[in-house]
Amino acid sequence: MFNLRSLAAIILLLCVSGAHAQTNTFATGNMHFDAKDMDTNGDKMITRAEMMKYGEQMWDKMANGKDTIPIAVASKDFATGGLAFNARAMDTDHDGTISKEEFLAYAGRKFDKMKKTDGMIPVADAAKAFSRGNPHPSQANESTSPPK
Repeated sequence: MFNLRSLAAIILLLCVSGAHAQTNTFATGNMHFDAKDMDTNGDKMITRAEMMKYGEQMWDKMANGKDTIPIAVASKDFATGGLAFNARAMDTDHDGTISKEEFLAYAGRKFDKMKKTDGMIPVADAAKAFSRGNPHPSQANESTSPPK
C-alpha cells in the first residue's frame, strides 16, 4: 500500500510529465540572429534580397516545418535568438499566430524603413536595427576576452 509521500511523489511526477508533454514543439532554441550572416557576398552591405533570404532561413529554423508559429513562441525565439522583432505586430490577421508570409512581410517593412545607400544597408546598421543585444554564446566569450 502507498503511503502519503509516495502518492504525492507519483502525482507530482504525473503533473510534471504532463506539463512537459504540453510544451510547444515550435520553439527550437537554435535560432540566432547575426547581421553579418545576411551579407552573403561579403561586401559589408545588405540588399533586400539578402535580408529576405536570411529571413526565410530564420523562419525555417523557427517553424520546423509548421505553417504558423504562436505569437508567444515566436516572441521567445526572437528574444533568445537576439532578434528585436515584435511578434504581435507581425500577426496582421490577428489569429494569434505568425505565418511565414507575415514574418517575411514584417522583415521587408523593417528593411524598407531603413536609410539606404544604393538600395542597401550597412551590416552595422542592420545589427543596430534588428539586434536585441543578446550575443550568441560564442560571441559573448569573444567580447569578454582581452584583445590579442
